[in-house]
Formats: sequence, structure tokens, C-alpha cells
Amino acid sequence: MREKSEQKNSLSGDATPKKEARSGADIIHLNHILAAMEQIDRYTRGMSESEFLSRTMVQDAVIHQIELIGEAASCISVEFQNEHPKLQWMEMKNIRKKIIPESFNINFVKVWNAVQDDIPLRKQAIRKLL
Repeated sequence: MREKSEQKNSLSGDATPKKEARSGADIIHLNHILAAMEQIDRYTRGMSESEFLSRTMVQDAVIHQIELIGEAASCISVEFQNEHPKLQWMEMKNIRKKIIPESFNINFVKVWNAVQDDIPLRKQAIRKLL
């Protein structure tokens, strides 16, 4: 009898399963963001700004991870964003646009500053949510 009731709820569009799926998807995307931030940390750990500015492979790897952060942040549900406004979701979504302008003239000093200032603070906040 219980199986029929549960089956009926899932077929009738009950909001509970949807909410759980949304939360699960948000957690998955938060984990993607955190993983990208941790990769950036591994790529740049112990590195000075001048060393970062001279290592194009590290720059490329960091840029790729920043792109992943922006894409994953764009997938976080509006409801979740509204529940956690301190994370400044729009900035996280647009981080790629901030460091990779339409002209594709990347300012690697801005990238370095984001790596040193923005990403560690956001990483800490995301860890608290998980």
C-alpha cells in the first residue's frame, strides 16, 4: 500500500522530490566549485606573483579552473542562491568575464589577485555550506 502512495506522489508532481533533487544538484555543483578552487590552490601553492606571471601552463590551468567555477556557479538554483546571498553568486558566475574580457587580453595580475584574495574566502564559505 505504501509503495502505491509513494508512486502516486512521484507521478503527481509532488514538490518534495523536486526540492530534494534541487538540493542534491546544488550540492553537486558546490562540490565542483570547491574542487576547482582546491585545484587552483594546488597549482599555485608556494608560488610568488612573478613566478605565476612567468609560467604559462599554470596560468592556463588556473584559467580553466576559474571557467569551471563560473559554469558551476551558474548551475546553482535561484532558491539556493537566495538562501545564501553572502556568497555573491553573480560575481562568482561572472568571474570568467572579469578576468577574460571580450578582447581575450587576459590580465594575469587580476587573475593572480583573484587567486590570492577572492578564491580563498569563497572556498571557506562553500566548505561551510557542505
